[in-house]
Amino acid sequence: MNILMERKFFKRSFLGVTFGFVFLFGFVFHVSAAESLEKTDMSEILVIGNGSVIRGNVAAARDAAISDALVKGVAQYLALYLGSEKMINNFARLINDVIPKSGEEIENYNILAEEKNDRQYKILVRIKVNEELMEEKLSQMGIILRDVPAIKLLFLVYQKDPEDGNIYYWWNEPDSNNPMTSTELILHRIFQERGFDPVNRLLNLPEETYSDDLRKLDLTDDDAMEWGRLFSSDVVILGKSEITEDERVFVSLKTIDIEKNNVISEDFQIEPIEQSGMKDRQVMDTLEIAINNIVTRLSPAIIKSFEEIEREISLFEVEFRGLRSLKQLQILTDSLKSDINGVKSVIQKRIKRNSITVSVEFAGDVDMFLDRVKKYAKFPFLIDVSKTEEGKGIIEIR
Repeated sequence: MNILMERKFFKRSFLGVTFGFVFLFGFVFHVSAAESLEKTDMSEILVIGNGSVIRGNVAAARDAAISDALVKGVAQYLALYLGSEKMINNFARLINDVIPKSGEEIENYNILAEEKNDRQYKILVRIKVNEELMEEKLSQMGIILRDVPAIKLLFLVYQKDPEDGNIYYWWNEPDSNNPMTSTELILHRIFQERGFDPVNRLLNLPEETYSDDLRKLDLTDDDAMEWGRLFSSDVVILGKSEITEDERVFVSLKTIDIEKNNVISEDFQIEPIEQSGMKDRQVMDTLEIAINNIVTRLSPAIIKSFEEIEREISLFEVEFRGLRSLKQLQILTDSLKSDINGVKSVIQKRIKRNSITVSVEFAGDVDMFLDRVKKYAKFPFLIDVSKTEEGKGIIEIR
């Protein structure tokens, strides 16, 4: 028989949930076939709750099962609503500030079936989420607005081999196409999962000469930013990973915003290596855990650093000079549209014998636009950037 629970009882049951939030996310992503979730729409969640019968107290076990179902239901709804990227990037706030405080956001719930034995009480519940209230809460916390900008990351993280003690870092011989270390590969994958754009140094090596300062192991922040500019990245991640003498993985990372010329944040993680199974496999698994934990903490600060301040959209003219072919025009136009942050549109207006004038729609002013173009280093030709007295931007191909 369907039973519509009183809201007062719901609040009492739900507020009693203060444990097991790590488990509930395991449920969301690894739910078993026997307890797979069904839904009629995104706001209605069908879920199974469990409660342990302790010293014969069936009533308490039933309350625990209801509370367990409510927690799982909210987590399932958020997973559907937010998607994996926002779940990952806002994990700490979701389990600490959203899920345990979502009493008002659940409109009602129905108990559809119950089953008990001497040890367990299981309950099948349909939960109805008030989407407007949940959206308001997530908006107030900035969660549903925090799409990851197209942030390009360059990794300058060296790895110390636990067997021979050798240190591997690609920037000592940047022209050699040294393969990525295990640390680099894990960093690439984990940051990509969070919506960032890691630079593949093997495919994007700039045609430059490199000073001795840029080849040394311990780079300064200025050296790291110079590497970032050479690879047209927005952020450089400087650091190291190694195995300590007491069989622990140590990872230390520093993130630097190149345009703002400042350190965003820095952090480290130490993880003990489990002494079971194949050692190489255990080292890799532990390294991945360490990197995942530290990236989880660093990601929100990187995103916050690059969230666009609301700027007035401006429209101004830019003149392309020195064009020698339609291909150059296409490259220049496509790069402005896709690679210069803040550009909304680039539309041709006037064609003269030696130049083409375009109209640029941009979140900012012409000076900011020209500064970003000047710092962009991936044009296959050299350019000069300037501005006329009337405020028109000039991009000239040498």
